[in-house]
Amino acid sequence: MNKKQFIDYFNYEDNNLISNIYDKILLHERVNNPIYLNEFYSPNIWKKLLDLTGKIGCKIGTYGIFEESDRRFISILSDYDDYEFYNYPVKLLNIINMSAFSKLKHSDFLGALMSLGIKREKFGDLIVDKDECYVPVCSDIVEFIQNNLIKIGKNPCKVKILNHYDKNQIPKYKFQEKTIVVSSCRLDSIVASLGGISRSNSEDMIKKGLVLLDYEKVIRKDIHVEINSIITLRGYGKFKIKEFLGRTLKGREKIIIKKYI
Repeated sequence: MNKKQFIDYFNYEDNNLISNIYDKILLHERVNNPIYLNEFYSPNIWKKLLDLTGKIGCKIGTYGIFEESDRRFISILSDYDDYEFYNYPVKLLNIINMSAFSKLKHSDFLGALMSLGIKREKFGDLIVDKDECYVPVCSDIVEFIQNNLIKIGKNPCKVKILNHYDKNQIPKYKFQEKTIVVSSCRLDSIVASLGGISRSNSEDMIKKGLVLLDYEKVIRKDIHVEINSIITLRGYGKFKIKEFLGRTLKGREKIIIKKYI
């Protein structure tokens, strides 16, 4: 597979990012050593890369620390290389809100990290539990975060490094699970139900780029949504399609969804 075929396969908005992955694969062929990419990648990249195993002359590994991580590191390995998660250049940070009077949300922790000038690709998924945030980050920015993230808004905070090899220190996602009933599995129909909005407002959100399907902006409202698809609605949250339960007597679709909380 040449570079053009590789880039076209992903159909991703940032060709430079995909080109860089291809170059790393070529580097692996030359040096014949494991290559660890120093960024976190969303599922629309790493899942497609896994699908290419056997066609690109190498084995692909992924690691995001959390079980069911969406954003993950990618490793490029030979068939005989063992998958060793402790080789990834990643640390797990615990950011603690030290204020007893003001609570912080997921968006507060995310905004605080972004305000430091850190690229979104340099840290993974955030799990917020009570007044603490757990976030995997690239090893090369850990010291910078520890030295500079001293407040979130007006709230003082503390940053600790956890042992991500110890499963007891790794939190799990929390989901709110519910069943929705929609007229079809089209994106606009599901978005309307998830947001509790009208079909026309759903279509408007899609047109304005406020809806992400598997972390990509979509402009087609009639896309058929699949199991395990991740839908992000600006202002409403992030959802995962868990299971299709079939049709009701009136021919409507019953779907189990999980909302990230």
